[in-house]
Amino acid sequence: MAIYPDKKGSKKSFIFFFLIIFLIIGSDFVYSILHKRIFEALSGLIIAGSLFCVPVFIFRKRLKLYAWLLFPIILFVPVEIACRVFYDIKINDSLVIITINSNIQEATELLKGFAIPFLLLFITVFAIYFYFISKLGNQISNKHAFLSSVCSLLLILALPFINGREGKYYKQLKKIYHPYYPTSAIYSMSIVNDKYKIINSSIKQRDSFRFNSIQTPLLPAIFKKQIYILVLGESSRFDHWGINGYFRDNNPKLIKEKNLISITNTTTNAYLTEYAVPLIITGVNPENFDQNYKQKSILSAFEESGFKTYWVSSQIDDGNIQYHMKEADERKLLFQNAINNKNFHRDAELLTMLQSVLNEPGDKKFIVFHVQGSHYDYSVRYPNEFDKFKPSNKTISTLSNDYTNKEIIINSYDNSILYSDYILDSVISMVKSKPALSSVFFIADHGENLFDDDRNLSQHAEPEPSKYIAHIPFFVWYSDALQKNVPNKIAGIILNKNKKTTAQNVFYTYTDICGIKIPGADSLMSLCNPYFKELPRKILGGESKIYNSDSLH
Repeated sequence: MAIYPDKKGSKKSFIFFFLIIFLIIGSDFVYSILHKRIFEALSGLIIAGSLFCVPVFIFRKRLKLYAWLLFPIILFVPVEIACRVFYDIKINDSLVIITINSNIQEATELLKGFAIPFLLLFITVFAIYFYFISKLGNQISNKHAFLSSVCSLLLILALPFINGREGKYYKQLKKIYHPYYPTSAIYSMSIVNDKYKIINSSIKQRDSFRFNSIQTPLLPAIFKKQIYILVLGESSRFDHWGINGYFRDNNPKLIKEKNLISITNTTTNAYLTEYAVPLIITGVNPENFDQNYKQKSILSAFEESGFKTYWVSSQIDDGNIQYHMKEADERKLLFQNAINNKNFHRDAELLTMLQSVLNEPGDKKFIVFHVQGSHYDYSVRYPNEFDKFKPSNKTISTLSNDYTNKEIIINSYDNSILYSDYILDSVISMVKSKPALSSVFFIADHGENLFDDDRNLSQHAEPEPSKYIAHIPFFVWYSDALQKNVPNKIAGIILNKNKKTTAQNVFYTYTDICGIKIPGADSLMSLCNPYFKELPRKILGGESKIYNSDSLH
């Protein structure tokens, strides 16, 4: 004989079940309400809630079982809420990438000041969840269960038509649901997983790839030796360098450097290091990002031309970067073991490594020099003697998103640029001391948000990049000897230094200035070319979306 719940018990179960659902999806609702997006809040609540209501009829007599099956989703609810509250973002593919490629110390820096609030949040969410389950009856009336399931299913089926956008039905349905937790988290992880699938499936094609590059003789050959270094900066924005007109004197060394050109109007091609670095060193357009998995980088272009190549880095360089890093003949890394290392290294330690590379036998060397630069926590990046702008986070602890104390955070950031000035000038000085044809290129992977407007954005994990993420510093230093060999190419860079450029141009410009010829390469992409062609500038953002760099705000 079937046992049916009484009306009072059914209603109570119905209420507590929906309270559990609200616990899961409520962060999106509250976030939208606080940002005065009432329609978005209500529609999101209905859309996200519908997914959980479809199975209700199946579990109408085992409602507690269904609630327990939702436990894996509940596990990440505190993370979703923390992202909303602490960083003003939702779980997205950039956070998944950062989580995969961060070591313990980097995670500690990012979470500094949030550990206790997060622990309290975690305890609170699970206390509420277990309380709701304890009050939840095991059964719900057939009528309530049937209406919940059928209405939700009909809504899901109708949404793509209500939305009114063109495109395949299934794709439209995905677009409707992926902005909301938990589908947002699943969607983000699927994006990252798809990228890694492409990486793994492209190994053979990448390994067999050749540029067929050759170096034409640089005449007159003043020196037999050649040294070329590409310095990859981190989280560095154009307008916070004194040499670029910033009001602070945080480039006392570089500003005195002869033969240093600042390329003033350069934008990054991606908002995250994971994506930006591969685009810099391959010259691939961000709209065709997956192409970087199928080809090699500037390291191989130089290697094919007779250079010994090196990768010297204080970063972890996992994910998309490691596949190109492995092209180098030699790798000198501060992070041989990303799990056990504590990330207390500073970029000055790389200078010792670089000196050893420069002292090695060999006439032709190309070196990628990847620094931590201005990676958050900014105050950890530089030693005390560079703590010029005060107060800073060296002495006053703040939360990374605390815009009320943005002066302290910006002071710390500007001190990290001061330290970068020292590092970059040291690299140039070391190269300058060697009798060789030589050049040092510096470009940042991307910029950084520093509470610049009423959005109060910080760092760079926001899926839609800002103009502060896009505009990056790009410097070219050349030796006197190189100028005597290729005066027209140096003149070309000076001629084009204020034109619209992107990080993509680094590949073409560096190979060109060194006389490396690559069949099929577009010579108009090189800043050395007096006929350099400005192209529409694109930047890869979150969820693999492409943005127009010149339209960002």
